[in-house]
Amino acid sequence: MRDLEEEMPAVIATRRIFEGKVIGVRVDTLRQADGTEYSREVVEYAGAVVVVPVDPHGRLLFVRQYRHPAGAWLLELPAGGIDDRDTSPEDAAQRELREETGRRGRLRRIGGMFLAPGYSTEYQHVYVATGLVEDSLDADEDEDLRLQPLTLDEALAAIDHEEIRDAKSIAALMMYVRRGDGTGRA
Repeated sequence: MRDLEEEMPAVIATRRIFEGKVIGVRVDTLRQADGTEYSREVVEYAGAVVVVPVDPHGRLLFVRQYRHPAGAWLLELPAGGIDDRDTSPEDAAQRELREETGRRGRLRRIGGMFLAPGYSTEYQHVYVATGLVEDSLDADEDEDLRLQPLTLDEALAAIDHEEIRDAKSIAALMMYVRRGDGTGRA
């Protein structure tokens, strides 16, 4: 691994081309050890969180929401960005849980992942939420969320039938299954 770190290209220039409310875009010029130079566009996005909420009946709480870039209503686990209101990924996870499901709970981090490392800096922290109790926050004004509880088997079948097509939800659900979820699967 050390050899690969020594072979990392050097960033020799950075040019900002967009600074929005949620994302930024820059173009980095890199130089490889052999002197070859190339450019990469990078979407900058602060960290994010994904939550696997488990209700007292063992069902997972998904939300269905319209996603304009996909042009579809998608079935997803609650998720969102870490923003100025949050001091930690755990705080952001609790906020998203409250905004999107109307509940709060005990959080346990089960992993993390880069969303799209070929072009984005976004790293997502994945949590399981249990011991859920009613405690809602208003959702963002641009969100129309429909809560949809599913058993684990229903959620896995929904992936098989492409009813869950959101990569972060699929990956977080797989982390939940692999790290032990109380069903005997570990």
